[in-house]
Amino acid sequence: MSTETPPLDRIMPKPEVLAAAGFSATTLWREMKAERFPRPISISPQRKGWLESQVRKWQQGRIKATGQPNQPKRGFGRDRDRD
Repeated sequence: MSTETPPLDRIMPKPEVLAAAGFSATTLWREMKAERFPRPISISPQRKGWLESQVRKWQQGRIKATGQPNQPKRGFGRDRDRD
């Protein structure tokens, strides 16, 4: 019988969450209100943060929803004129 404690989940501050999601603060608020993005947890009376595992799960869901692999397709953005 193992008595090991599982590792704790990292808590991400809002700037990291915005960068990971690619959202503005307003869009983050809208997505949480529409229950399409995880809500933060309270760290202290004045501070909140997001569990990294929940943000990663949201990212994976978005990737699956687009039906695309993790790698961007060629022909879009800056690389489109290089072919």
